[in-house]
Amino acid sequence: MNISIIANNFFLVLVLFQCSLYAQERVSDRKIRIPSVNLNAGFHLPGGDLKERFGSSFMFGVGYQLKHETNFYWGIEASALVGSDVRELDAIEIITVDNGDVVDVNGNIARVRFWERGAHSQLILGKIISVIGPNENSGIFFQAGMGYLYHKIRIEDFGNATPQLHDDLKKGYDRLCMGFTSSQVLGYRHFSNHHRINFYIGLEFIQAFTEDVRAYDYNTKSAYQDKRLDLLSGLKFGWTLPLFQKTDNQYYYH
Repeated sequence: MNISIIANNFFLVLVLFQCSLYAQERVSDRKIRIPSVNLNAGFHLPGGDLKERFGSSFMFGVGYQLKHETNFYWGIEASALVGSDVRELDAIEIITVDNGDVVDVNGNIARVRFWERGAHSQLILGKIISVIGPNENSGIFFQAGMGYLYHKIRIEDFGNATPQLHDDLKKGYDRLCMGFTSSQVLGYRHFSNHHRINFYIGLEFIQAFTEDVRAYDYNTKSAYQDKRLDLLSGLKFGWTLPLFQKTDNQYYYH
């Protein structure tokens, strides 16, 4: 069975289970439990070893969180990593001609582009300190996470007319890296008294302890031996969809 289908089904069951536990409550009255789905986006600058390979990037993700009456919360997140600034342009140097171009099967100059691609998933734990905001469920928050990240150079051959860049051969050029991560977010979290406007915004820092996982690098004609510290720092914004139960036992999103 496809792993993504299993993950999606697990996520759906978890959300429905939490929905069945909590009746609708007034956010403005007191600190309450709030299960929620979060859609998030982030803009990051690279640091450490990552800045030698890529420039700025974006993350787009989805997550589930459960905030308790103590204003502690836990959750899970999964995000896609995308970027267009690739700095290691020598990834396919071994198949280029003297001027740096790649020649396709028809003897023409191939149109080749490079992109940054990856993903990040993590478990998170956070705390909201209700010093500002419209109610005791809102305020300054700090969040820490542990997860897993991968990134690679996506090589796109427009026209697909270059045998040297067929899908199986790209694995020798894409410099795929994977590893465990730690993360921190400091920002502000807002739960509206009327349930209509719920969001968070903060500064995010990610430390990824990765290594190259491809068995062979065509350019160096050797196996990868690269242990890395890849850093990301930037701004993260999330839109929160609290999950509550109506009195007629029908479930809905706010």
